Amino acid sequence: MLFFRTIPTGSGPAKDLFFHNLFVNLEMSSRKQREKLLSALEGLTKTVVLETDVGSAIVTEYGARILGVFVGDRQNPFWVSKNLPGVISGGEWNIGGNRLWVSPERRFYYRRPDRFEEWLCQSSLDPGDWSIVSSSGKSVNLEGEAELEDFVSQTKIHLSFSRQISIHGESVRKGLEYVGLRVRDAMVARGEVKNGLNLWSLTQVRPGESRSGTVIVPTCRGAKPIHYFGKIPGNRLRVSSNHVSFKIDGAAIYKLGIAPEDVPQPGCSKILYYVEHGKNEVFLISMRTMMAPVSQEECLDVAKADPVGPKGCVQSYNSGPDLCFGEIELHFKPAARVKDFLVSYADYDIEVFAGKRGEVLRLLKKIVPKPFLF
Repeated sequence: MLFFRTIPTGSGPAKDLFFHNLFVNLEMSSRKQREKLLSALEGLTKTVVLETDVGSAIVTEYGARILGVFVGDRQNPFWVSKNLPGVISGGEWNIGGNRLWVSPERRFYYRRPDRFEEWLCQSSLDPGDWSIVSSSGKSVNLEGEAELEDFVSQTKIHLSFSRQISIHGESVRKGLEYVGLRVRDAMVARGEVKNGLNLWSLTQVRPGESRSGTVIVPTCRGAKPIHYFGKIPGNRLRVSSNHVSFKIDGAAIYKLGIAPEDVPQPGCSKILYYVEHGKNEVFLISMRTMMAPVSQEECLDVAKADPVGPKGCVQSYNSGPDLCFGEIELHFKPAARVKDFLVSYADYDIEVFAGKRGEVLRLLKKIVPKPFLF
């Protein structure tokens, strides 16, 4: 089902009140929140609502986003821009939710890649040129095209994308429910592709009511976190025997990477985000795949702080206070050469568990027995 509506235009008290009610009132039911988010998108982009018995998800044609996931009567744990009309009408990329990009970042996002300067997201990639080609109450298919400049080789490549997103969910037990999304992203590249490229999935999340949340990456003993943008302070990073914890508070810019050699099962990456928004508004978000790089040779995204050092297949980003969000990210195996093309696809799961604190912690401890939480 597609939704296409209108919202207040221009500026003034009416519009300010509209967005205040949309994003600040955290006690409204998930259905009301979902309707408010859909109303904010009216006239801006086509949307699809995927539904299960216990929740729903909103997918937008603009940027091919999974913009919201609603479990039971709870709020959306994904970060969403508070200025959707301004961002979308301006053709900008950062509306929030889960998105599909390509990596490595140095080649495609820095105009001066030798110095990692003049960062930008090429609009041909995001928001790009996407179309919803089919949908039902349980799944949606999107397709997109992009011409992307490689700033290192100063060449251009043409990319064709597809996203297939399906929903499932259930009540796990009293006090704990979940909504799961199965995603298949695919890409075909043609042109002068040099030194490889790979699919990259990123989900934006919000800090909790205490202004923080915790990213948890299961690892082998002795894991050595990669400090992508510079040294992450000790009060934001904790290395335990079987996982690494990273603080998300949207107060300072840092980026964490975990090498494929430090993942317990080669090729199987998982990243978790634990956050509390209220008594019955505790969330555990999981992104996992069996199609991750298994070695440094298959990792393409170099660290800005040490371009010749180790690279990560799992990453997490903490923004500055201007926007105040975090990200949990998966990188996938490099695209494979098929005649004149580079071809890649990746299957992965995004699961949002929600409920009472004790129930969510009980679930988390089945994955990581003694999790360190900020």
